[in-house]
Amino acid sequence: MRRLLAALSFAALACLATAPTVSAQSADAATGPAQADAAGYVEQTAASNLFEISAAQLALRKASSDEVRSFARMMIDDHTKAGQLLIDAAKGQDFAPSPPASVEARHDQLLQDLGNATEQDFDRLYMQTQVEAHTTALKLQQDYSSFGGNPALKAIATQLVPIIKRHLDQAQSTLDRLSRA
Repeated sequence: MRRLLAALSFAALACLATAPTVSAQSADAATGPAQADAAGYVEQTAASNLFEISAAQLALRKASSDEVRSFARMMIDDHTKAGQLLIDAAKGQDFAPSPPASVEARHDQLLQDLGNATEQDFDRLYMQTQVEAHTTALKLQQDYSSFGGNPALKAIATQLVPIIKRHLDQAQSTLDRLSRA
């Protein structure tokens, strides 16, 4: 199952990725920031996506709120679709991306925290991680859509921006409701 998740999650919309790496070429002030590195962008997105799908699967098992479980199902569906778009765009490029074998240490810690959360705290903690993840993912996709050096990946990043905004808005609204309850 982990192998299937890694394959499905490879390079989908990012969630807890850091800012994209930049190529060795520096840009001067007249041309703007250096172009984002395509391989780095794909690797960061893949690592983030593996975490996102893993967290959503955990939410399907542990969430007490139907709204949170619905959000988790949407995360799995949307990340799988976006991952396939990115995999297709990365094929035939001058880099050979491979899906991560496991989540990064920082993501593993977040998954452990979610797994150890009490039933009372899980929904709120999961949605809080989703707000944080999608805030970071939005920046990654916006940066690559603006400064990306690979036209095919840049088009995917541009396509993902409104989806991530929708996810972020929904995650924040759900967190707000849970916090008021």
